Amino acid sequence: MIVYGSRWCGITMMMRRYLDRAGVPYRFVDWDAYPEVRSQLEWAAGGRLASPTLKVGGQVLVQPSTRELALALGRSGYR
Repeated sequence: MIVYGSRWCGITMMMRRYLDRAGVPYRFVDWDAYPEVRSQLEWAAGGRLASPTLKVGGQVLVQPSTRELALALGRSGYR
């Protein structure tokens, strides 16, 4: 599980808190510090890129709601 985004982004902070509270392990990649990641994610997300973008199992989620994230976590066996 990887969370991509900016440290200053409120939605990214909200997603990270959600994962922390749920006890889901993840790696955070700040794309301001690693700008080369953006082009890779843009390709994986079909051209749409926004903060946060998450990789859950084989899925790429762009600015998911907490409900969408919970469903993706369940499909990937995290819950």
